[in-house]
Order: sequence, then structure tokens, then C-alpha cells
Amino acid sequence: MRLRIAVPIALAVLSLAGLAAVPALFPILKSNAHIGRQPEGFYLLPTNQLLQPWGEQAIIKGRPVDSALDSGKRFLAVLNTRGIDVFDALTSTPLGAVRTKASSYTGIAFRPGASEIWTGETSREGPDFILVTPVSATGVPGPGVEIPLGKHAVPSGVAFSEDGKTAWVALSRSNTVAVFDADAKKLLREVPVGVAPFAVRYSKQAHSVFVTNRGGRLPKPNETTAPSSGTEVLTDPVTGSSVSGTVSVIDAVNDAVREVAVGRAPSGLALSRDEALLAVANGHSDSVSLIDTKTLKVTEVKIPAYPAGVTGSQPIAVAFAADGKTLYAACAGTNALASVQLTGAKWNVAGSIPAGWFPTSLIVMDDGSLRVVNLKGTGNTANGRGSFISTAYEGSLVRIPALDSGRLAVATKEVIAENSPQLEPAGGVANLVSLGIQHVILLVKENRTYDQVFGDLKQANGDPNLTMFGREVTPNHHALAEEFVILDNFHTGGAISFDGHPWLMQSFVSDYTERAFAASPRGYAWNMADALTVSPAGFFWQGAPKPPSVRIYGEFCLPALWDAATQSVKDINEGDMLQWSDYWKLYKEGKLKDMVASRSGVPALQKYIDVRYPVNDTSITDQLRADEFLRELAGFEKTGNMPQLSVVTMTSDHTNGTRPGSPTPRAMVADDDYALGRLVEGVSKSKFWASTLILVVEDDAQNGLDHVDGHRTVALAIGPHIRRGAVDSNFYDHSSMIRTIQDIFRIPPQTRFVAAARPMTSVFTAQADTKPWTARKANIAFDEMNPPLKALNGRQRLAAQQSLAMNWHDPDDVPSDVLNRILWWNAKGYDKEYPKR
Repeated sequence: MRLRIAVPIALAVLSLAGLAAVPALFPILKSNAHIGRQPEGFYLLPTNQLLQPWGEQAIIKGRPVDSALDSGKRFLAVLNTRGIDVFDALTSTPLGAVRTKASSYTGIAFRPGASEIWTGETSREGPDFILVTPVSATGVPGPGVEIPLGKHAVPSGVAFSEDGKTAWVALSRSNTVAVFDADAKKLLREVPVGVAPFAVRYSKQAHSVFVTNRGGRLPKPNETTAPSSGTEVLTDPVTGSSVSGTVSVIDAVNDAVREVAVGRAPSGLALSRDEALLAVANGHSDSVSLIDTKTLKVTEVKIPAYPAGVTGSQPIAVAFAADGKTLYAACAGTNALASVQLTGAKWNVAGSIPAGWFPTSLIVMDDGSLRVVNLKGTGNTANGRGSFISTAYEGSLVRIPALDSGRLAVATKEVIAENSPQLEPAGGVANLVSLGIQHVILLVKENRTYDQVFGDLKQANGDPNLTMFGREVTPNHHALAEEFVILDNFHTGGAISFDGHPWLMQSFVSDYTERAFAASPRGYAWNMADALTVSPAGFFWQGAPKPPSVRIYGEFCLPALWDAATQSVKDINEGDMLQWSDYWKLYKEGKLKDMVASRSGVPALQKYIDVRYPVNDTSITDQLRADEFLRELAGFEKTGNMPQLSVVTMTSDHTNGTRPGSPTPRAMVADDDYALGRLVEGVSKSKFWASTLILVVEDDAQNGLDHVDGHRTVALAIGPHIRRGAVDSNFYDHSSMIRTIQDIFRIPPQTRFVAAARPMTSVFTAQADTKPWTARKANIAFDEMNPPLKALNGRQRLAAQQSLAMNWHDPDDVPSDVLNRILWWNAKGYDKEYPKR
């Protein structure tokens, strides 16, 4: 029998009852199952996966990304979001923790011969530091000492010489490896390597330092590239994804560098005990590269995803067993550990072991047992006050005893079952192609939970006590939900915009993104304007034998100005954007449409972009976005040709908090609501309505509370073939919505998440109702302004001051917890405490 109970980190880890019994596989879930812990003890995740980690699991508050053992193998240090947690390596008992500034993507190591831990501290803009933390004889960490780097270099992987006197640290943004005198805590020199160096390992036998380069080799002239934090990366001309991955081999004596080609997005490294073999986890190639450390000959082993045949196992960390004949790979995409074993002269995948959600680091102890750090734990979003929020981050540490071949076979069957959960049929129309839908509009909005908007819908599963933007503020959302389908069991795949937009556009999120929530040190590329975030499978409409025609309005975009004289765009920076009142004045004067524009942050997608569509800046009213979409729709009416797929963004529902000079939160949500209504009305009165489907969803649910789960969000399905007056409580998520679009256009799933998702068949009906729809007028003036600071006092003044300090030109460059309280007080009253339900 296996224990699968998550316990708070402050408690001793529960004892293991043993792994001898053969586990039962999973029951067929009710079609309306809720995410979270199921009665049988396993978890349903918002990524449409089941979770049942083998072994003992302890919860770690935060998002842990890396781990390290001391030389005596007594202490296990875990690099967390904003700190270091230290555990007893044998029992996983917590020994102590220190809080730090925001940590980096990866990189934590005990220095040999000294009781100290080295790791990196970084931020969005820098400066960055190496943090040296002392550890007592009992494993308790103390206050650290910072070694300033003097620039925004983004320190990542860390390795030491065998005597502990030299340290090598990957500097991700500098594309170098820094060499330190560890005794003097002094930077000696930097060695140029590839693009975005990540992990580092030192081999005494090979006299070499090995470094993975996430972006691979430096591009040659005239090759296709895209930017990543100031560096051009070699990319695919169609998908925009990085296509090169390398390992730099640095001579530890003279710093000479050789480069070895491996798979895409190489991350974790491991040396066999005899140092004859180096393993490399290739997160975007679903493979592990094995490098002979003498000859540098490379052998690749593919790591399967489940369902098979698609992208998404995402091996991102590796570790050898003591005998050197078994290698484990942490597979973030399948929430599992792949066991790769040497048989004769060949390495093969022997099976998989269930881990926690998104394993990022693993260690094999001398007895063969495993210590696995999982970035997202069990997916729990409880805020400790009786409600849920997507940013209630929890990771976990799982301790798994050594497995024999019989138990590995059982474990493998369970991993396969976890990644293809079975639900009761949802009903509706199974053959979506038969409906004759020719046009799909996917409208992506910003950051609301279901309860914030629809908690007041009495006919569905809502909590009116958590409703902040109900019927008065959002009459169009309410009318569309009630007249078509109320989806009260729909969930985002991600937690914030950084992973929410990739879930919708790719059904894949790189560990490069998931690891970066602490600081986003190479940039907050929620718009995928960083080649290292782009899925190796590309975007969800790509890869079909006959891809649909596509038009993009706002998604992926960066700010620009429209030059009416030349009918072209001019690049500008985020800092060049104006304030809301400036843009509103220009809008009312009819001048704004000839000023703002967009350019693609993903160069490969530029040809799809409507450059006249406003960039996703909350200072620009959503009415202009509706105007521009409807302008193009009128053109399509004249030509009789409308793109098959339109991807549209609207952002005003994000709000600008209570910032003086901006509209009130409810006014901005009302602005968004009416823009949605206008878009639907325009399409419903067009010649394309009979063959159109409109899907509306939030990219994430980070800015609010929900009584079911922090991932539950607002979603709408609108069109002639959508059921009328229905409440649909079937479990769906972001990947379900994308799978629906792919099935309509016969696009084969490219990632395991879409392949395992079920389409939203239950929302459809074969009988079409082509009656046009009319938008509801707004009840609130869009220029209802927040009061000036001088008119405020107490908590209301504090909220305004905090709002003024936030960067609203970047929709998520704000502290979510602070903004959520501001929005709560503004909607419910400044004398109302944040929910402690």
C-alpha cells in the first residue's frame, strides 16, 4: 500500500507503509467531477491529468525548482521561490529555512569542504547576486552573504571543483560562465558559452565543466532568429520555437570551450559516479542525451509522452543511480520519473514512476531511493481562509523507495492511466465537423475567477458572497451565459498570465516559464515574446495537413504606433505608452485609431497580425478593440472571405486597481463587458453568423477568489449551434477548448495535453438557431474615475498609493495579492476584511 497524503511542511513527514501491494488503477470519473482531491485519494488537475505520487509526500509552500545534497549526504537543500529550505536527506524532515530575495530558475549547491550553500538571487531588472548561506552542523541555514554581480546577469546553475576552492556559475543573460575564487568570494573571469546557459557540472576525471545552453549555439548570419532577453536565438521560421540545444565543455585548466549539439531546451545535467557518462535532459525534444565525457560522442534516448506519439514528456532533470546502470529523468509534462536502464550496450526506457505535479529536480540516494522536488505539488489552491486562489502556490518533496522491476511495471501502468483519465461521456454532438462551423473566434480576456463574475447566477454553482462584478457591471456576460450555456466547471491550465496564455496558444508550457514565477528574470514573456518559451510543436492551429486561415488581434503583441501617412507601424517601448485619460481623450475625439498599433513579439507570426489592433495595455479602452475588430469584419463582409480562426484579446477587465487617473475597477470591467457584447452582436448580424463559433475565456484566474478552486474561471460558448438556456457542469479546461477548435478544423493534436483532453461536445446542438444577438447597454460610465489621492484617507488612500506604484502598461507586472485586496475592498467596502471564510 502507498501513502499519498500531503502534509504541511511544519509537520514531520508521515511514515511509509510500503509499496508491496499492487495498486488499483483509477475509476471512471463523473463527467462533472471537480478538480482537486477525489474521494479515492488521488487528485484531478486542471491540466486534465490525475495525480497519485508514489511514496511519502510533504508540502513545501512556494514553487521549489531545484535541490542539492551536501557531500556527506546528510542534508537536502531545496531552492524555493524566495528562499532555501533544508531537510534531513534520509527522512525528509524539515531542518530550517531562510528567506531570500527572488531566486533564479535553477542552481543550488553545497560547497565541498565548507558548510555553506551557494545559489543565485535575481529579479526582473537586476542587479543580481550570488547568495552564500552558512549551514550549521545540524543542517540549520543561517543568514547569507551576497556576492554582487554588478549587472543583470541572471545566475543559474552552480558547480564546484572537488576541493571547493573554485565555483562555476552559469550567467543566463550574459551567455557566460562565471569563475569564482570560492574562498575569497571573488569573481575571477567569465567564459563565453552558448545562449542562455542553465545547468553546470564539474568532472574531475575529464578536467572539464559541462554547461547546458537552453538556446543552443549562437546563430550564423542569415539564419532565422527571434529574441530572448536581448540575445538572438536560432528559431524555426514557422513556429518561432528555438531549434538548437548545446552543451559547452569548458577545459577547467585553460577555459578552452568545445560545443556539443544535443536536443532542444537542454536543462538538467547528471554525471555517472565514474564520471564516464554525462546525461542531459532535453525538455523540448522529449529526450535524454548521453555524452561520453572522453570522446564527447552523443547517444539520444527518446522519453515517451502519454498519450504516445505527441510532444510533452518534458524531461528536465536527470540523476544516475549508484551503479551507473539506471538513469532517472524527471518528466514535467507527465508528472513522472522515467527509468532509463542500460541493457548490454544500449540504454532504453524501462518504465515510469508517478511523481508530483511538475517534477523539477531529483536525487538518487545510495540505497536507490529517490528524492523528488515537484514545482506544483498536488495543485492545491486553498488560501487557508476557506476559499481558493490560483496564486496559493504549493510544491512538494516526495520520497520514493527503490523499486524492483515488478513494481516498476505497475508504476508504469499507473503513469499511463494518470495521463489519460477516463470520464463519463459529456454528451452533445460527438462529430463537431458535421456542424459545418467554418469560423471560430477565440476571445481571450484577463484574470477573473468564475465567482467574481458569475457567482450571482442562482441556477449554477456560484457563491454570491465572492461576486465583485455581477449582473449590474457585466450585463452582456450574464445575458450570453444565460441565453447560451453557463459553464460552471471550466478551469484555466495555468496560474497567472505567464503560463495562462501559453496554455491557450500552445497547450504546452515550458519549464523555462514555470520555473520563473519568482522573478521572471529574463523577462515576463506572457505574450511569448521570448523564443525560449515557445512550444517545440508550435501553436495550436499549426501542424495540420490543411491549416486554417488565421488572423490575430492583440495576442503575442508588443506596442507600436500607427503611421497613417505610410500605412505602417513604428516600434515603441512599453515606457512610451500614455496614461488611460490621455488615450480616452483621443478615443473620444476619434483620433486614437490612427495612433496605436501592434507588432508581433513572435516574428514567425507577424504575417497573421492585425497591426491596427491595440496592444494589450490596460490604458487603452476595449471599445477601440471592438471598433477595430468590427472594422475588419465589415471588410470581410464586402469580400465574402473571413479568416477561419480569429484570436482576439481584450484586457480592460484586468483593471488598473484604484489608481487615480484611471477608471474605477467596475468601470473597466463594464468597458470590457460592452466590448464583448458589441463583438458578438456584430458577428451575429453578419453573413458569417450561421457558420461561426465564438469561444470566450480568461487567460487565468489570478486576480480573485473562488469557492470551488483557484483555477475555475469565466468561459462562454456562443453561436447558432450552441445550446440555449443550459447549465453545463461538465469538467473542461483550457486544453478542452483548444481540442474543440482542433476537432472542428481537423487539426491533429500536437501535444500530450490536447491529445488527452476531451472536446466540449456537450455545449453543442445539431439544430442551429441563427437569431441575431443584441448587446446590452452598459450601466456604468466607462470614465467613472477613481478619486484623487488628496480626497482619500485610511485604507482607501493606501490602496490608491499602492495602485499608483504599479506598472499598468504590463498587465501582470503588479503584485497579485495586493491587487486582489484592493479590488475586494473597492467592490465590497473598505471596512470589509478580505475573506476568512
